[in-house]
Amino acid sequence: MRTLEQIAEDLFQARLDERKANERRVQLEEELIALVGAKDEGSQTHTIGDYKVIVEGKLIRKIDWDKFDKLVSPKIPVSLHPVKVVREEDVAGIKYLALNEPAMYSILAKALTVKPAKTSVRISLGA
Repeated sequence: MRTLEQIAEDLFQARLDERKANERRVQLEEELIALVGAKDEGSQTHTIGDYKVIVEGKLIRKIDWDKFDKLVSPKIPVSLHPVKVVREEDVAGIKYLALNEPAMYSILAKALTVKPAKTSVRISLGA
């Protein structure tokens, strides 16, 4: 049976190997893009020997909400606002209800599913 220290050493080495592999992959992707090019937005498919390589360019669009609310929103009809309202869980609020408002939490529980997430492990060299 392996010791905890052996497992920790192997885990630490695996993380280093993973980081090096990721850096190598990114370097190779950049080298390939330099040769075949990339669109600012959209994909290009290349056949390179036996490989099908798809290079996809993306643009990140971010709205400054303060400027939008003051300068843009009043000038564009609401029906044309390029904005989505996204509903997502407020985990802190759910925990608050569970701990401080059990009656409200019991109502919420009818629509709530709670399941364990993947347990994470962080490791660094040195105690």
